[in-house]
Amino acid sequence: MRLTAFRTCAAALLLSAGGFAASHRNGPLLLEDQTANLNDFYIFRSWETGRTDRVVMSMSVQGFQNPDNGPSYYKFSDSVLYRFNVNNSRGLDGNPDLQIDFVFHDTYRDNPTFVSYFGKIDSIDSPGIYLYETYTVVIRDLKKGVIVASYDRDKNGHLLSVAPPNMGPNATPNYEQNLGAPSVFELPNGMRVFAGPRDDAFYFDSGATFDTLNFRSPAPVLSGSADQGQGAAYPAAVDGFAGYNISLIAVEAPISMLTANGSVPTDPKDPNARIAGWATTLRKIVTVRPSPDNPEHYGDYVQIDRVGNPLTVEALIPLPMKDRWNRSQPADDQQWAAYIADPFFVNGILKGQYNLNVPPAPRNDLLGVFVPDITRIDLTIAPTPGPQQNRLGPLGGDNAGWPFGGRRPGDDVVDIGFRALAGVLVPGYTNAPPLGDGVNSNDVPLLNRFPFHAPPHAGYAHSQQDGTNGRGKATGM
Repeated sequence: MRLTAFRTCAAALLLSAGGFAASHRNGPLLLEDQTANLNDFYIFRSWETGRTDRVVMSMSVQGFQNPDNGPSYYKFSDSVLYRFNVNNSRGLDGNPDLQIDFVFHDTYRDNPTFVSYFGKIDSIDSPGIYLYETYTVVIRDLKKGVIVASYDRDKNGHLLSVAPPNMGPNATPNYEQNLGAPSVFELPNGMRVFAGPRDDAFYFDSGATFDTLNFRSPAPVLSGSADQGQGAAYPAAVDGFAGYNISLIAVEAPISMLTANGSVPTDPKDPNARIAGWATTLRKIVTVRPSPDNPEHYGDYVQIDRVGNPLTVEALIPLPMKDRWNRSQPADDQQWAAYIADPFFVNGILKGQYNLNVPPAPRNDLLGVFVPDITRIDLTIAPTPGPQQNRLGPLGGDNAGWPFGGRRPGDDVVDIGFRALAGVLVPGYTNAPPLGDGVNSNDVPLLNRFPFHAPPHAGYAHSQQDGTNGRGKATGM
């Protein structure tokens, strides 16, 4: 049985989740550099009709975006390089074999106003888009040492442009039809890309957790209806990410573009059946600020942040080490072995505070997965259609979820992580209770098509009560 075969590996991978939020605030220095601050990384087989032979990778940046935060809305930085890394050989050693870079460009169109967007924005070519963001996609084959392709236009010659913000029914009517969906571009090589604001698909009662595990009943031990559906409604459980947007970068590629030999593997024993990915942000090493002129950037790019498996840096890396971890490479993760082999959250919280019987240190199972820290995907696992997906992934009988089939936007990595931390997947620790935070689904439904994240919340419809507490509103779709 596949679940049994992956038991030890899965347990190690899942234990990263713990009771921590995603990488929205994942290091002291990144609090000062939000446009380079990665939140989540996703990699999964597409379940879009007719495109299940594709892999989707996406990264979210600059979390907790208030939808009505104008007049200068959130944007990608034109001084940050946003990178997808793919490892497809050498037993997945944490060294990239393929890189897909997104480089953004800002054009400020002449206008007499004080805002970035004005009037009726009903097309991605609207003249009222005064801050016009475009981007270039660069694909590198590191084994051959060559740039495979570079695109700044789609297959029809349209500039690759960033979707504008969802301001409301007057400024951006029928947002998804007019602006969201048209911002999905197909490149001449058959890949599809998207960049723009989206709803944050991560869901979690962050407020209760960070109030020193002050969970709202019935959490943290869920049973019956509390462990089903969307979870306990507010105020019993509060999705701290509901109503907030993120900046999303997404790419869809045929499986054959990502494997080492260009194949589409069907046998799990095939050495090409598994690949892995992670996201990084980079800046040039020197920035000069010749005020009042604009900053100038020089030199090679250096890494600012990285994210592979969900929540690794939050759950396993101590606070004083987080900034260094963010700047390090997965291939060098052996330097973090001492922290990964004996995680504080397992022994200090679950065992020390809740008196749960947890696996003892040293955690060699963790070392086998988090060294290096990359999100692995078995390409032979068929995608599960959206309505049939189980939020608990393999714990709910759905191996297309985290970690066997990568990570999907709807996977409940917090509850999976709680249960794995308690030992549900480790042989000899099968009596763990069904732990969880009480939030069992995103505040708004995911899309069943690329880029899968829901449309961004509208500024006009946003409110503190309906926008951030418990369940958000699907606005402007």
